[in-house]
Amino acid sequence: MAGNLKKFVNPRFIKTIDLGLMKALLARHEGKFADFSIDVLDQEEDAARGALHDLLTGAEDSYPEGLRADLHRIAELGDKRGLEIIQTQAERQGIDLFPDMKTGDEDAPNRAHEPKHIAVRVFLEHPDLFDAAADHMAMLAADRLHEYAGKERGVAIDLTQEKVEAFRTAVADLFRDAFLGDYCRVGDYADGDEINLVVSHGSMVSTMPVVEGLQERVISVRQIAHAVLRYSENTGMLRLARIRKAHQPEIAELFAAIILGRPGFFDGDDAQDLYTLRPIEIASPDFAFDHAYDPVIERVLIIEAAADLMAPGKKGYPRVARTLRSRDLGGEALRHFGGTPVSFAGSWRLGELVFRILFKGDGKRQPQVTVKLRPPGVVQFRRTQHEARVMTLIERNGLTNDRDDFAVIDAAE
Repeated sequence: MAGNLKKFVNPRFIKTIDLGLMKALLARHEGKFADFSIDVLDQEEDAARGALHDLLTGAEDSYPEGLRADLHRIAELGDKRGLEIIQTQAERQGIDLFPDMKTGDEDAPNRAHEPKHIAVRVFLEHPDLFDAAADHMAMLAADRLHEYAGKERGVAIDLTQEKVEAFRTAVADLFRDAFLGDYCRVGDYADGDEINLVVSHGSMVSTMPVVEGLQERVISVRQIAHAVLRYSENTGMLRLARIRKAHQPEIAELFAAIILGRPGFFDGDDAQDLYTLRPIEIASPDFAFDHAYDPVIERVLIIEAAADLMAPGKKGYPRVARTLRSRDLGGEALRHFGGTPVSFAGSWRLGELVFRILFKGDGKRQPQVTVKLRPPGVVQFRRTQHEARVMTLIERNGLTNDRDDFAVIDAAE
């Protein structure tokens, strides 16, 4: 993140940013500067920008920790993608964002339209919108989800602010005990039958040497991390992203106990036994994904596969003795095992599969999603508008484990 901040707060930014915006941003931390006065920004422009340059381009610990945190957060949304997310969230919330800026270019492009400038202004004038945009940026970036299957389908959430705050307090205690600091914020968002929680919190402190003149100093930085929780009321599935593996069971239980009001809801023996590659092992090397039911999917290519040789381990439990990987961007990864000792009818197991889904589209670049599936509980891909299609493809090709309680409920329905 520190590198991103230096890229964000660059000389071009300092030369063009509205000084009134920067004064408002710095005023949030007035009284915490060592050798800087906010009033200098009221002076002649060259002098003001020179002072701002000296402040922001020096070592990060030359200005208050709170300002560093603000700049890190603004930097995350201060680009083209961030601006698009800000605009989308403004439209959803019915906010007419900065009508005074909706003007055409006269002699030159309006530099106030630059994404960094807009991100600063949204941060200052629309903090709730900024938080929502930052949360949705985190949700879009969450490509590896660890899943927990609940004991039932159809358990709805009566989400209240009191529940969200209780969950935030409990998670904040967990992260503080793990040396991740005190900062913790939870945003909650509904999307169809899904409830999304984005937990913004501190990460591990990192240190780095910096040089000022001929002197070397070491500074400390605590970056902001974003944990994502997604719960489907229809399926009873909880998906976690960007959460340490050691923390996942406890956070799942906090969600069950506080948000659902159902302690132990994700404690079933099969809660994480979700996926299987057995149908592919049986059909290999002739397995091909069936996607004829979906007119939007054009092709599915199996581009990588990992075969694990299983051997007896301690106490009789099998262990992976060795792994062979096959990669073929043309979609023939499984067939290449034909010239190797791999035989899925014996001691070999298919441990991981990577496949690429190509969708029909009108643009020059064909839409595609690359999916990594590793039983029993990991499916990883870039979350796009095709997410539901990806999950349906996995389910319809028999790569999800059956759950007895789900079958009973479906039969009753």
